[in-house]
Amino acid sequence: MSAPAIETLPLLGDLSQVPAEHIRDVAHSKRFLERWSMDPRFRERYWADPQATIDSLGLALTPAQTGPLIGAKPLADGLEEPDVAPSVDDPPSVHQYRAFIVEKLQMRESMRELSQSSNRRLAAWRTRQIHRCIGELGIRAGALVHAPMAIELSKGCSVGCWFCGVSAPRLDQNWPYTDENAELWRACLSVLREKMGPCVAQGFAYWASDPLDNKDYEHFLTDFHTITGRCPQTTTALGHKDVERTRQLLRLAHAMGSQIDRFSVLSLGILDRLHAAFTPEELLRVEFVPQNRESADMHRKSAAGRALKFATKRANELVEEGESSTIACVSGFLMNMVERSVKLITPCNVNERWPLGYWVLGEGTFDTAEELGELINSLINSNCRTHLRVYDQVRLRPDVKVTVENGAILATNLGGHATLEHQPDVDDLATYLTTGTYTVEEVAVAREKAAAVPLAATMATLNNLFDLGFFDEDPKS
Repeated sequence: MSAPAIETLPLLGDLSQVPAEHIRDVAHSKRFLERWSMDPRFRERYWADPQATIDSLGLALTPAQTGPLIGAKPLADGLEEPDVAPSVDDPPSVHQYRAFIVEKLQMRESMRELSQSSNRRLAAWRTRQIHRCIGELGIRAGALVHAPMAIELSKGCSVGCWFCGVSAPRLDQNWPYTDENAELWRACLSVLREKMGPCVAQGFAYWASDPLDNKDYEHFLTDFHTITGRCPQTTTALGHKDVERTRQLLRLAHAMGSQIDRFSVLSLGILDRLHAAFTPEELLRVEFVPQNRESADMHRKSAAGRALKFATKRANELVEEGESSTIACVSGFLMNMVERSVKLITPCNVNERWPLGYWVLGEGTFDTAEELGELINSLINSNCRTHLRVYDQVRLRPDVKVTVENGAILATNLGGHATLEHQPDVDDLATYLTTGTYTVEEVAVAREKAAAVPLAATMATLNNLFDLGFFDEDPKS
């Protein structure tokens, strides 16, 4: 006789019909893991006296409820797919917390799908970059939502994190919500929606900036919701600075349907302040991003941007050398309203050419919403291709390795592989792919002459590899 199913309920939507004890159990489990993952002294106290340590946080949990959470590494270490099936003997709260993690992962996948543009050229380019990132970044690519746009409302950031992956400059200027700016803001959002489609709703209003640096952020957020139909996610390292403002912001965001917001936690002192100021239930849908030194082993930071200057001094807090590294999560447009600038960007592995972890394919400035629309069109038409051209060079990404095995070509990279089977003169085709100097036309003609492969067939083979992101599109190559 099988054990009865344990009820799990969605927690990222309307909570009015969710029992209070269900919300409590998940919120308290989440708070326990926040402290567990960031505070080694808490872990030491827990092993000495589990119940007293749980009680010190004011949580309505028992060791029977917390034990399975810290026994399964994915639950203790972050937002990952739980790869250990829950035991039928686990308390209901453990099943409910696992379901919450899965719900957030599904939301992240949904964001990727909803971020696809209705502009054909932009959509093809974005899909290709997503495939490329999977190959280039491996498992770390799973955390990238590939948002279609990010808009900065400040120039610079007041926080000044040593590990800032995009090297944010010091805060220089905010863009105030004046009547004139508000009109331009709404007009720009409308133009972006016209040029890119409903996907603009998946954008957000920060980048190398902290949204709470701008005292009018909430007004911009409300307009964003009005124009796009969605409240964008807020990620801030300043949630503890003005607790009442933060509380009101979270209420506003929830009222507009925001599913998840995030707090970057830079120290144990900030963790203490956040836990003292907000109940677990208030922060149910706020993810904590552990950035304090004590959590380094569990949550290493990307070796990108400003963090590269500390690659030796604080190596134990950064991902290991050779691992992929970037915090960029936009495949689309990066805008700054202070400078009225636009860049077309997409994530990449950090290297000497791209220390910030993203490519810049094109950029420009605008003064009016009409000029913004013209600039968006120009950037898409100049940089976003749907297919290979006959004069393009057939050049694989530097990280792609090609071998010939059992009469087939195997192209491998960090995140996977592609196999080309049933190809005549397979060794010659491998040579064309790896040499990197032949054009599409030259390969197609040579294959037709030497192996009677129709031009169209060669074009289809090359375009398939192109669509999967195997060819080098680095704008500085």
